[in-house]
Amino acid sequence: MEAPSLNQIQEQLSLPSVVDLRNQVHISYWSDHHLISRPLLNHLPFGRSLGPTTFYHYIDYQFDNLLIKARRNLLYWAISGARHFNHTPVSQTTLFFDETFFWHYYIPVRTREITEAILQGNRVRFLSWFLLSQTQVELEFNKIRLRTTNSGTQLVYCHSKEYTYKWNTSLWEVNIVNHEQALVNPANFSHPITEPNAFG
Repeated sequence: MEAPSLNQIQEQLSLPSVVDLRNQVHISYWSDHHLISRPLLNHLPFGRSLGPTTFYHYIDYQFDNLLIKARRNLLYWAISGARHFNHTPVSQTTLFFDETFFWHYYIPVRTREITEAILQGNRVRFLSWFLLSQTQVELEFNKIRLRTTNSGTQLVYCHSKEYTYKWNTSLWEVNIVNHEQALVNPANFSHPITEPNAFG
């Protein structure tokens, strides 16, 4: 009798469909295993800016759904026998926002909108990285700030908050990375990349 295929196993266990991270333009990843469940990836707001309402709705009401999808991704790894290049089982992955996509394709068409929101006192954030492992889930959000110079204004960014959920405690921990409140001309900030990264 022929062994069931991965697709048949997924259907029997209602496991999610998977996405090849190598084909995603809005994220980069740190893992030699390049598959992740589609529902989990779809639930991570990479590649877009989040105003106050969207951001707080996500952390207040979507974190439970995120954990469900993260658990199902861990189950997918276990059942599919996902392995690293050295044949060890896949136990974690880290996703990052793709700087070229975000700063050179997404932000330019929204610069005016984001600048006006900041000048009105609204915080604008973006998901900078996500980690899933057998022990925890982590997310970090950065804030977009406005910097004025002699040649005009420029959008920059600052580290903001890290959220960590440990599977063994079932609790979210929040770490504020940057306590600075200034939306315009912050003292501590990072410049976006000035040239697109053609090498990935």
